Amino acid sequence: MAERIARWIDVTDTVTPTSIGGQALRETCRSLATRPFRTRPTFNSTPWGGHWAQETLGHNPDAENTALGYELIAPESGVLLGDDASRCVEVPFQLVVALSPVDVLGPAVHEMFGTSFPVRFDYLDTVRGGNLSVHCHPRPDDMRDVFGWPYTQHETYYLMHTGEHGKVFLGLREDADVEAFHHSAHAADAHGTPFDIERYVQVFPAEAGQLYLVPAGTPHGSGEGNVVLEVSATPYLYSLRFYDWLRRDAADRQRAVHVEHAFRNLDPERSGGAVARELIQRPRPLRAGDGWREEVLGALPAMFFQVHRIAVEPDRAAEQRTDGRFHVLTVVDGQGAVITTAAGHRHSVHYAETLAVPASVTAYHVHSQGPEPVRLVKAQVV
Repeated sequence: MAERIARWIDVTDTVTPTSIGGQALRETCRSLATRPFRTRPTFNSTPWGGHWAQETLGHNPDAENTALGYELIAPESGVLLGDDASRCVEVPFQLVVALSPVDVLGPAVHEMFGTSFPVRFDYLDTVRGGNLSVHCHPRPDDMRDVFGWPYTQHETYYLMHTGEHGKVFLGLREDADVEAFHHSAHAADAHGTPFDIERYVQVFPAEAGQLYLVPAGTPHGSGEGNVVLEVSATPYLYSLRFYDWLRRDAADRQRAVHVEHAFRNLDPERSGGAVARELIQRPRPLRAGDGWREEVLGALPAMFFQVHRIAVEPDRAAEQRTDGRFHVLTVVDGQGAVITTAAGHRHSVHYAETLAVPASVTAYHVHSQGPEPVRLVKAQVV
């Protein structure tokens, strides 16, 4: 339908809707596909949510909490068009991809994923909130046959902030009795019987700046007091909960879990010492230049994307090439950065902000902004 739209009407504000003509819409989206751009962030509230995004970023100050932050999730994210904030028109990020898939994704990624933008960035804020549920995500066959997605929900957790005794739940214990785990999860769901999840699932200290890899089927969850930048595959609705601490929802009902789905997808190989060795990797140097370096934070053969980190000293710039594949960047330390492309486009990105860099950009520089070093997390399909 994108080529046939005569006028796009944004009724986010139902009293004073805004709009853009179809030709201008298509020309603008195709222009965006040649330069870095940012999607509109939003945060919602949940029973486990925290307050970091309210207090540090200023989001939703009157809300109960700020739990899940949608930074760049293609099925949800929009792009604001226009210079006047009161007259902006919001269009779906997915429309930008659909109109120029090769420019945005790159030829190889477009061939693999069609017009689906396959990587998402979001926040999990549990600062003065609660533990996330311990859950897993569907393995590839179940994701395809049961939930209808052609690729699965591999995830990573990048810890931007941690509490004094912060935890990350990840993988099964070596001695976990899966049958007993299954029985305990059923009893909690059906009868409200609490149990100690740490009898079955490993717990690691939450370390700021560390990446935790979460392949599909791996039991995991963030503990209270953390800010997680979740760099993951785009599917995001399939958290199959083993245990949710008998938490109540807004209607005072015990929150739903998905015991049979979860145990059907549980990967028993993600257990014991292999979890620390394979899923909590140490940074590996990749490239460096005058005042900057890039390192690999996490990569697994089973996962189609890698997570890197770029560190830039004050008054220096890191050289980057897309090599035919899009990049997604988030500032995780420092005041911010300026992204300058080979074509001369410039875009400022500040702390905790995310930027999409289309494959068509080809080459760009990351300039540090401010008196302190800046670090950015970068994701790309491999």
